[in-house]
Amino acid sequence: MKQTFILGAFALSSFFGIGQQFELLSSQDNMISMKHTLQQRDAEYTQIDNQNFQDFTKSNKVTTMTAGAPAIPYFTESVIIPNSGEISLEIEHDGFIDYLNVNVVPSKGHLTRNIDPSTVPYTFGSAYSTDAFYPGSIAELSTPFNLRNTRGVTVSVSPYQYNPVTKTLRVYSNVRTNVITNENQTGINELTATAIQRDVFSSIYNEQYLNAQTVFGRYTPLGEDGEMLIITTTALTDEIQPLVNWKIQSGIKTTVVTTTDAGTTDTQIKAYIQSFYTNNPNLVYILLVGDHADVPSHTYGTTGSNEQLWSDTYYAQLTGNDFYPEAFIGRFSGNANQITTMVDRTLEYEKTPATGDWMTKAIGLGSNEGAGYGDDSEADWQHLRNIRTKLLGFGYTEIHEFYDGSHGGNDASGDPSDALITPAVNNGVGLFNYTGHGAQNICVTGSYSSTHVNQATNNGKYPLVISVACNNGTFTTGTCISETWMRATNNNTPAGSIAACGSSILMAWAEPMQTQDEMAEIIAESYSNNKKATIGGIFYNAQMSMLEDYNANTNAREVMQTWVMFGDPSTLFRNKVTTNLTASHISNVDLGETSVNVTCNVEGAKIAITQNGNILGTGIVSGGSATLTFTALTSNQVLTVTGTKQNYKPYQGTIQVGDGPVGINVNKDNSVIVYPNPATEFVTVQWNGAAPTSVQLMDLSGKVIYSLIQTELLGTSAVIPTSDLASGLYILNVASNEKINTVKITVK
Repeated sequence: MKQTFILGAFALSSFFGIGQQFELLSSQDNMISMKHTLQQRDAEYTQIDNQNFQDFTKSNKVTTMTAGAPAIPYFTESVIIPNSGEISLEIEHDGFIDYLNVNVVPSKGHLTRNIDPSTVPYTFGSAYSTDAFYPGSIAELSTPFNLRNTRGVTVSVSPYQYNPVTKTLRVYSNVRTNVITNENQTGINELTATAIQRDVFSSIYNEQYLNAQTVFGRYTPLGEDGEMLIITTTALTDEIQPLVNWKIQSGIKTTVVTTTDAGTTDTQIKAYIQSFYTNNPNLVYILLVGDHADVPSHTYGTTGSNEQLWSDTYYAQLTGNDFYPEAFIGRFSGNANQITTMVDRTLEYEKTPATGDWMTKAIGLGSNEGAGYGDDSEADWQHLRNIRTKLLGFGYTEIHEFYDGSHGGNDASGDPSDALITPAVNNGVGLFNYTGHGAQNICVTGSYSSTHVNQATNNGKYPLVISVACNNGTFTTGTCISETWMRATNNNTPAGSIAACGSSILMAWAEPMQTQDEMAEIIAESYSNNKKATIGGIFYNAQMSMLEDYNANTNAREVMQTWVMFGDPSTLFRNKVTTNLTASHISNVDLGETSVNVTCNVEGAKIAITQNGNILGTGIVSGGSATLTFTALTSNQVLTVTGTKQNYKPYQGTIQVGDGPVGINVNKDNSVIVYPNPATEFVTVQWNGAAPTSVQLMDLSGKVIYSLIQTELLGTSAVIPTSDLASGLYILNVASNEKINTVKITVK
């Protein structure tokens, strides 16, 4: 029952809530109920015209941002809703308390990072002369959105309301919301699927939605990556091919198309990707290869400052009319030589990373501005210091503090310069966070520019660069610093970064800081059910968190649209010292074989077997091994076995494919005969001519069970006992100086 009553009107308390806690009460087909509990913290104040004003921007992550209206906290949570139907909201609560004679700070509105918030005066707009509570509702629904195979909605709860005329602050207790679906009415962003489906985004759904586990049930998130689509020009296909070969070998199905087929305009390219996604629902990664003139970016139009909203993320928004991406998208921007540099760097980073602990080191470069206005009310340097604390707690060994001003700790007095930043980059870091002012070719803090990036000598030690700054990703006209990070070389070998993310426009203050915060949480593995290993997974999952936290406001939408990732989104990010991944398996199989068992020292590693550029099968190591099944082999071309996992050096090995069918000798001249097959008590190996150099019986994991060397192989045959073996398949290798004959044995 809805209860609306005044518990009392008291003098201003020193405790106002900043925390949020959402609890799922029930999740049914037509109604989802949840409760928000407000936690209490000390109030903070700002003086305006010698009066104290309650300043929620100092104590809350997100507040309303209408310039000149009260800055009131709100809290958000998303839920999965049915694929069709109109959505409405019912609101209940346990009452409220009115606090009298309270002044509340107004919002300064949506500011971009070329404006220092401290220089913007407080103004009191029409809301301060309106005798009504602001905001007008204690809970609201967002427009329904699509995230791959789910339809969702965000509930925004405002447990505070403020009447500026009466100076009354109203605080509600235990706000409960019921999200109602009326399937008899057509809704927004409906899905055509007959049921809500789990897919390769399962772990993302679990983090994004409060009711994911209720809808899907408890599950182990899938450990395999999805597919990749690469769009490039005909002139760049040779340069990208080595990356394609590696992605396929590592188990990522990869399709390359040129603009001849995909189109040369943003409309044509989007339509091609949309069709590809429909026919390939496991698509997760998109890589555009070429500069804007080769594979054009999309513009949403102009901003208030007359900038074009250039966006690559547009191509990954494949379901519904919203800004949540259904895939992770990156770009290799450059000419043929520069693309080769990017491919070589990515292959080195993933396959043969430089030794040492460089990947556990990072840089935090930040301005002295934004206090009281940035995300979590933090100045840029405070924001980066908190990220530093999070990463050090995870296991990072060194994080440089390069902040404008003097803030103690490891931050040197005064403003940083390139003389401090350059050695840190050259010595090697795995992560470079920048938060401050920027332009197309410079990070203003430290005056660190494209010139310095081009002079870097960090060969083999490549950071992920995340730039919260204006125009560090403005690439459609000229070359931006993010592109420079990707094109940089030293002595004709790759230097620079493994990926760089920069904004194509003037960037917002608070919203991208939330993305940077969430990336730190994911990198530090703060979430047991939302671990992301790829650069694209880390970045775009954090972007979705930002979009939800800020309720898809104007700034949040623009950040999602215009923050461009330069780099391969499927790259496995390194945040721990590299360890070798080892594996073992049989060295030979017959034509007609349908499975291979691989033992591996790393639980959760992904094993892939490929042949002639095609993925035969993939599996995840569990209990020390993975058995991969595939269609019966019809080609005798060699098999490639690849094992990968984040922070490990991959394993690669080969398996030879013989010409013989199951049960007889592999060679064509009948020089080796094996019988009986199937066997019960024993199996006989018979040869013509010289005795073999060895005979080995192995199980499918490659473990040798029985072995005879040449001095034990007398006469023209040998008998191997099988009576004590468990029923199943085994491999018999008969080796000579010239070849190894492999036979699959069945023991009954």
